[in-house]
Amino acid sequence: TTATDIGDLTCARSGGAGQSSLENGYTSGGFGASDVDNIDKFPFATDANATDVGELTCNRQGGAGQSSAENGYTSGGSPGPASNNMIDKFPFATDAPATDVGELASSRTNIAGQSSVNNGYSSGGQQSPPAKRNCIDKFPFATDASATDVGDLSNERASNAGQQV
Repeated sequence: TTATDIGDLTCARSGGAGQSSLENGYTSGGFGASDVDNIDKFPFATDANATDVGELTCNRQGGAGQSSAENGYTSGGSPGPASNNMIDKFPFATDAPATDVGELASSRTNIAGQSSVNNGYSSGGQQSPPAKRNCIDKFPFATDASATDVGDLSNERASNAGQQV
């Protein structure tokens, strides 16, 4: 069927990262009139607008989103070296700002994010000057730690979609 508009984010934006708990969807970061640091939350049970529930550690767009059972994560993004390798974590249980919990193995933006039950993954992306753009990074949900490079995509690619278990 055709999708329907059931609500609005707190500001218009592109390049945000997506996360989800069992009860809510989240959009973090993105680019509107400028790069934003908002973490927006919207309920799955009812049609409603999103509310701003916290901030990322810095403004950024093009980051990847990952989700554990308890937390949302935003990894990488732009602008600048300060955000290209960051892994931010925010809790689902309370409305709170994100904290910086680690770094990606390779700095990049426009990354795809994936989640298993135990780990977050960031794959592909782009960076100028060119970095390793076919990298697959893995970071644990059980502890706050930096990611490790666990493999390569078959080709360099950016602005791809990710999935969650």
